[in-house]
Amino acid sequence: MKNHLSEEILDILNESPRWVVRMGATVIMFLLVLFLAGTWFIRYPEILKGSVLVTTTAPTLRVVSEREGRMMRMLVPNGAMVRKGDVLAEMENRTQLENTTLLRGLLQQTQSFLQDPNREISLPNDSLTWGDMQAEVSGLGQHYRDFRLLQTDDYHAQQVSNLKQQIAALRQLQQVHKRKKDLNKAAFDNTSDGYQTDQKLFAEGIYSRTEFQKKENEYLSKRREQEDYSENIIKNELKMTEIEAELKSVEYAFLEKQRLHLAEIDQAAHNIENGLRNWQQQYLITAPSDGKLAYLQNLAENQFVKSGETLFAVMPLHQDFVAMVDIPVRGMGKASVGQKVILKLDDYPFQEFGTIEGKVLSMAPSTDVKTYRMVVALPNGLKSSYHKDFVCKSEMAGSAEIITDDMRLFERAFYGIRKLVM
Repeated sequence: MKNHLSEEILDILNESPRWVVRMGATVIMFLLVLFLAGTWFIRYPEILKGSVLVTTTAPTLRVVSEREGRMMRMLVPNGAMVRKGDVLAEMENRTQLENTTLLRGLLQQTQSFLQDPNREISLPNDSLTWGDMQAEVSGLGQHYRDFRLLQTDDYHAQQVSNLKQQIAALRQLQQVHKRKKDLNKAAFDNTSDGYQTDQKLFAEGIYSRTEFQKKENEYLSKRREQEDYSENIIKNELKMTEIEAELKSVEYAFLEKQRLHLAEIDQAAHNIENGLRNWQQQYLITAPSDGKLAYLQNLAENQFVKSGETLFAVMPLHQDFVAMVDIPVRGMGKASVGQKVILKLDDYPFQEFGTIEGKVLSMAPSTDVKTYRMVVALPNGLKSSYHKDFVCKSEMAGSAEIITDDMRLFERAFYGIRKLVM
């Protein structure tokens, strides 16, 4: 009896009720339809990842050492506001920065002197040394002293004075010759009138030939005297012209010497100016623009720096930030202007500080054919999703995620299956 009941119970247990089967199939079908509906209605965007560099719209300018050497002086502290041309540091040199102020003052005096040579130039003390520009400064001083010596030299003044005196004397002598000629002309006119009368008397036979010849000789003598006075006037005029030409030659030679000395002074000033410019390029590190100075490495006086080493950065006073995103070409067809971008910066780990939101402004192929360059605007500046304000020291690198258009789960599954099949 016991075994019979056991067999009946086993038969019941082995035979499943039809309603259970129908219910299970219905539930499974419902779940499958629900899953397919979910894959159709549920959407989420695809993400394109790339690298990002956050900088300012007015670029942060980097300051590079032009030569290697020892950093003699640091003149501006980290974080200070600077103006374009401000000296940030001085490299080791023989001229020294404090002496350049004297040189610039010397150049200003020289320019004023060249405009008006009556002005003076206060030459620096000979005990001062000028390093790389010693020859130029010495040359300027020597040319200036030569110019002043030329102006105070009495030889030229005496030459000019003597020549002018000779010209004045010749002019007086010329007046005497003219007066003598005028007086002689009156006597010659009287003699000429008497000679005409004598000719008539001789023709009438009143004068003998001997008496007429004597009268004629007196007439010719007066005429010769008149010609002699004219000749003296011409000779005196030639002499005066000759001395005037000599005076002009002496004055021209003096002016030419003056111009030569002034040209030498001007050239020496240009040499000093060029020397200062070259010295500044070689030994002074200056700010390339107005802005806030940032040290890009630990710097100290007497530190040795290499040529081409980046030392400082100057950030613009008014900073509007922008992000430059480089993403691979693969998938670029899904990117478009206006899409949302999530930035994660290396300086500020996003788990602690949050992310920055941006929007694509433009995109174009970069110089590298494997990547695209996107310009991303930052509407909220450097305020993060955790409401923290980031401080940009010069440039900040990190990663970027471009949020593309939404895609259905069904489409993603279909593309995945097609990829596997193909």
